[in-house]
Amino acid sequence: AYCWGDNPFGQLGNGTTASSNVPVPVSGGYTFAMLKAGNSHACGATTAGAGYCWGNNDFRQLGNGSSTNSHVPAAISGSLSFTSVNAANHHSCGLTAGGAAYCWGENPYGQLGDGTNTNSGVPVAVTGGLNFVSVSTHNDHSCAVTTGGAGYCWGYNFFGGLGDGANADTNGPVAVSVGNTFASLSAGGLHSCGIAITGAYGWWYNSI
Repeated sequence: AYCWGDNPFGQLGNGTTASSNVPVPVSGGYTFAMLKAGNSHACGATTAGAGYCWGNNDFRQLGNGSSTNSHVPAAISGSLSFTSVNAANHHSCGLTAGGAAYCWGENPYGQLGDGTNTNSGVPVAVTGGLNFVSVSTHNDHSCAVTTGGAGYCWGYNFFGGLGDGANADTNGPVAVSVGNTFASLSAGGLHSCGIAITGAYGWWYNSI
């Protein structure tokens, strides 16, 4: 894994806080299956299923039980086996090999999806007992696709980003109201998008 750019919180993961305009190797010698860069932290899942995050940890979005920034990959607490880990603004979410979704970090809008609005420094299970094939996080909401192709989102919803036809925040998954079978969903900064059997869909803030 390699990272580059701004690095005041150690989000490049190379053990320093020096910015770099060329790729620098992430410390630890891990072999990652995937990576996701967030606002000022990053997370990844190794080929062996271990989850790591590094960088800014002011809202405990690294998931290692502390609130201290880490300049190198820090293991996510809980000994969970992840297929993917997504870094957002001040929270993160991961998907286990069994299809369960877990989130951690900041939670004022319910973006952790655990049925509360309480921040958590360790992974908490997303409510509903759903089995997901993918999870996407960004800013203050998250979206996921179930094994059956149903779309769900949770968290901040003032502009309708959860796609449920409402504008109320929710701290647990709510179904995207398109009523279609999704191949993927992507949570963006001020909008969300999905690819369904019948085509591509978008929803949320649309004035820009």
